[in-house]
Amino acid sequence: MTISKTHKGPLAGIRVLDFTRVVAGPYCTMMLGDFGAEIIKVEDPNGGDELRSLGPPFLGTESVFFLSVNRSKKSVTIDLKDAESKKALIDLILSVDVLIENFRPGVMKRLGLSYEALRKLNPRLIYCSISAFDERSSYGDRPGYDLLISGMSGLQSISGEPGRTPLRPGVNLVDLTAANNAALGILMAIIARQSSGQGQKINVSLMDGAFALLGQVAAVYLNTGKVPQRRMPEDLHSQIVPYGTFLTKDKRYLNVTVPNNKFWASFCKALNRVEWTNDPRFITNAKRISNRARLIDLVSKRFKQETRNKWIDHLLANDVPAGPVNTIDEVVKDGYLDEVGMLVRLKHPTCGDVVLPSIPIRLSKTPGKVRLPPPGLGQHNSILKQRKSVTKRKSTSQ
Repeated sequence: MTISKTHKGPLAGIRVLDFTRVVAGPYCTMMLGDFGAEIIKVEDPNGGDELRSLGPPFLGTESVFFLSVNRSKKSVTIDLKDAESKKALIDLILSVDVLIENFRPGVMKRLGLSYEALRKLNPRLIYCSISAFDERSSYGDRPGYDLLISGMSGLQSISGEPGRTPLRPGVNLVDLTAANNAALGILMAIIARQSSGQGQKINVSLMDGAFALLGQVAAVYLNTGKVPQRRMPEDLHSQIVPYGTFLTKDKRYLNVTVPNNKFWASFCKALNRVEWTNDPRFITNAKRISNRARLIDLVSKRFKQETRNKWIDHLLANDVPAGPVNTIDEVVKDGYLDEVGMLVRLKHPTCGDVVLPSIPIRLSKTPGKVRLPPPGLGQHNSILKQRKSVTKRKSTSQ
């Protein structure tokens, strides 16, 4: 996939003033930008988004981390303590559809940029705040990062093996969940504005999103009082056996799930253990759960008798849900990502070629496109000089 300069996208005409930095907010606005919104990233002239300097690794002048969440945007630098800069900013706010920020609660109010103040200037403004905790709560003023919220929400308590240190998920799952929640909230507010003509305030917190991710795991405690615990890799589901990660002869790992009796029969055939199909200990899912320790032991020993790829071939040939535990290089070399266009190569003015994950949402008529490489700090400050022509711009279409 390459950068598009022609396809407008379904969010064309939507202008977003982006006060976010680090991960959650930038990932949200990157998604909006990929689908056509004009994203104006507001940065401090003294270094900008702190993610720019978070490395190594770096490509040219920029951190790879920054590059990964800031494409399809423009960058302007504004000193919020300078009166003239503040005036330019207010002019911009009059021209935008959406403002998004992820400062700690109270910061925007101290800057004179609260929703209550800005909606008087721009009643159609959609104002999204991303914070660690809901600002109305007793935790509202606490700082919060992905790791801290992974622990406080309960997510970390169910990740990893019993008896060992609880594990944070291997990616910024809490941040990215908040990003998706914010994007969804913004889109719903845009739809609501079509009929009401009015903007609204959106509050998204990392903590709320992380707890919601617990889904059925939280429901178990809420409805039974039983506290979910971490599980062994070979035994990852309390209601399904086998369901887990198994080591093979070549010291590699595969995942397999056998959710019903149809798959159980196919699984036994794939492992050349058809006698297990009607073994009274394993004949139903309930029986397999009752005898899970013995079954997992048998399956684990069997998988160690052959290599990962051969097992996967056998399992898939018998229509058993199974797959490898790939390393990142194996995922990229597999070929699937190229087939579906999930890799995008950008030409960056100071970093050279940059390759990033592409857009995971596919619309048949108005697909997203990567529109701009990640911006240099203040690269688009000319927008501020054009403010007279955009002041009180009427929002288009929405």
